[in-house]
Amino acid sequence: MVVPSSAPPVRLEFADDLFARRHRGLGSPVVNQWIWRLEEPYDADRVERLADGLAQGGLSRQLHRSRVPGARDIWVNSPLPPDVELFTERLPRSELTPWLEGRHAQPLDPQAGRTWRLSAINLDDGTAVMALLLAHAVGDGGAVLDSVSRAATRAEPLRLPPLPSSTRGRIAADLRDAAGQFAAIGRWAGARAKARRSGTAAPGVRRTPPAQVPARPGTEEWRIPRITVEVDTAALGTIAAARRGSTNAWFVLVMARLLEAIGHVPADGGPVPISLPISEFKPGDTRANSTRITRVEVPRDVLADRDLTTVKALCKEAYAGITAAGAGFSPVPLALVQMLPDRVIKLLPTPPSAACMASNLGRLPADYVGAGGDRVRSVAAMACYQDAPVAEVRGLGGGLIAWLADAGTRTTLTVLAAEPDRLGGLPELRDLVVGELTGWGLTVEVW
Repeated sequence: MVVPSSAPPVRLEFADDLFARRHRGLGSPVVNQWIWRLEEPYDADRVERLADGLAQGGLSRQLHRSRVPGARDIWVNSPLPPDVELFTERLPRSELTPWLEGRHAQPLDPQAGRTWRLSAINLDDGTAVMALLLAHAVGDGGAVLDSVSRAATRAEPLRLPPLPSSTRGRIAADLRDAAGQFAAIGRWAGARAKARRSGTAAPGVRRTPPAQVPARPGTEEWRIPRITVEVDTAALGTIAAARRGSTNAWFVLVMARLLEAIGHVPADGGPVPISLPISEFKPGDTRANSTRITRVEVPRDVLADRDLTTVKALCKEAYAGITAAGAGFSPVPLALVQMLPDRVIKLLPTPPSAACMASNLGRLPADYVGAGGDRVRSVAAMACYQDAPVAEVRGLGGGLIAWLADAGTRTTLTVLAAEPDRLGGLPELRDLVVGELTGWGLTVEVW
């Protein structure tokens, strides 16, 4: 895709900026990991071709700081070559999760243009794994599916406009963007004042904190545990349909039940909140992160009854209201937050994380699934803080992070537990997840 040199630069969106600051030391970086399980050894030439395509596309970005206070930073395509690791040794099948955790911990730097890394290794059972590590600042689910599909099929890569060719032109562009940011703050203030004059209450989100639990002793070395399990897609669909629900409703209800099982639920007995990311990515979208969040409140009685009909209706209502989700007033305008320098942001209190972020990728595009090889068994995805210490996790409020991905015949569920005081580690998380899924009558394979 040829981009005119006169095209305006692509600026960081609010979410991009939050994630990018973490790479500059304001918390642990948030990185995504996208994983392909192959039924055969990996094809080195195919992996390298995929890496070459990714290096030309929209995930290979470099962050340039703005030169004018108040202007947003700029994304351009990274000039760095492909970053690919092809391992020659055979990994014992039992060591797959530790290997993936090791890949997830590798450093990335959006400001240097080092935003992703592709790795592949064969397992001792004749299968293989390919994993893409990606800085969340440069791509959410929609951006990844698009970029990987383009790279796998050798389609035209997504190119970003270059920086203005002259210092004067770049400063002029920054001044225009700063003016736009100040205008956004003005609109926010005007709308808020109008609502106050009319007596219209700004809609908000009910936030009832979960019951407090004492800190576990000896958790200094604790790190967020993760588990990926896979099930038969058709069997899952049959179970959901038998309860007059959907796979998505099942996913939401399962996560609510897991929150209840560990005690991360509102202390007043209220409904269990599940946050649902919704991709607004469109073909050719140059935004790195275009996801919006809606929320479902699952009543407690629905949990015990495994009532998918109610959950499906609640999800439908939440999705229908996503367009109105921006009608409320944030405590401060997001444009203002994005203007603040790192030293100021560092002094602000950390907003609590969602009790559960449940990302359903749905049925994945064939081009994306086939990027790993001709015989792909399953695909998984996750996003998590890199090596976040216990104190930081507690400061975020804990919670579960989950991804559901359908690659055709197999569906994966990946769950991460940011719960140092409610869950001791991987064995407890594994028992919890496997026990929940087998309780639905599913046969579960643990990665």
